[in-house]
Amino acid sequence: MGKFEHKLTARDKVIVPVQLTEKTRFRFVCDKGVPCFTECCSDLFICLTPYDIIRLKNNLGLSCDEFLLKYTEPFILPRSGLPVARLKMEGEQKLCPFLLDGGCSVYPDRPVSCRYYPIGMGMFRNTDKKKNEEFYYFVKEGFCQGMGRGKEWTIAEWRKNQGAVEYDEFNQDWMEIIMKKESLGPMKVHPQTLEMFFMVSTNVDRFRDFVFGSRFLEIYDVDEQTVEKIRQSELELLKFGFLWLKKALYNEGPLRLREEAKRPKKKVKPL
Repeated sequence: MGKFEHKLTARDKVIVPVQLTEKTRFRFVCDKGVPCFTECCSDLFICLTPYDIIRLKNNLGLSCDEFLLKYTEPFILPRSGLPVARLKMEGEQKLCPFLLDGGCSVYPDRPVSCRYYPIGMGMFRNTDKKKNEEFYYFVKEGFCQGMGRGKEWTIAEWRKNQGAVEYDEFNQDWMEIIMKKESLGPMKVHPQTLEMFFMVSTNVDRFRDFVFGSRFLEIYDVDEQTVEKIRQSELELLKFGFLWLKKALYNEGPLRLREEAKRPKKKVKPL
C-alpha cells in the first residue's frame, strides 16, 4: 500500500473499495502540525444536506435565501434526478469560501462530509432485512499526510468525536427519500414536486411561508401540537418537511389529507 500511495498526485482522490464497519480501526490526525493542513479544503464537491444548511446559515446570521445565493449552486443528483444545493468554491484555486489562514471559519458548524473525512459514508437497501443500512469506506488523497498518524480510532469513535452522529440522525429521512428515488429507477416526477423537494431540502424559511401562508393546513390534517412545534422550531419544521416529501413523492407516511380536501369539487353550472 505504501508504494501505491507514492504514485498518487496531489489532487488524486481514491475511494478504497473496502466496506468498513463502525468497529474498523484506523489512525488519523488533522491539525496545524500536519504539513498538508487545509489542503483538503479546495476543489471540493460537497452536497449540502438540509441540516448542513441550517447550521451554516445560523452560524453566519443569514437567511436561507442569503446563504444559498452567496455560498451555493444548484446541482442535480445523477442517480435520483433530485435537485440539491452544493457548496460553491471560490477563485482559480476553487477554495472553500469558509477557509481562512487559520483553518475553517465555521468549524463548529462545518458540513457533515467534512466531519467524516477521511471516512466516507453511504447507505444501501438490505432487501433480506428490509431496511436501510449504513456503510463506510476510506477516502485517500495524494496530498493527505494525516492518515496512519496520530491517535487510533474506531469509526464509531470518530463519528462521535466529530459530531457526525447528530447530523446523520437528523438527515436520515432525507437520505432515505433520495435512496428510494434511486432504487425506483427512471420515473417521471412533476416539475412542481421537484421544486418542493428543493425547497424543503435547502430553504426552511420558504417552506415555513408555504406551510403557514398558503392553504396547506386546510388541505393536510395536522394536529395542533405539531402545528405549534413546527411554528416554533425550524428543526421540527424540517422534520415535518421530510414527512410531507414522502407523501408527495411516494404517497407514504402518516401525513393525511383532510376529508374535505379529498372530496371532488362540485362543478358550478354557468348561469
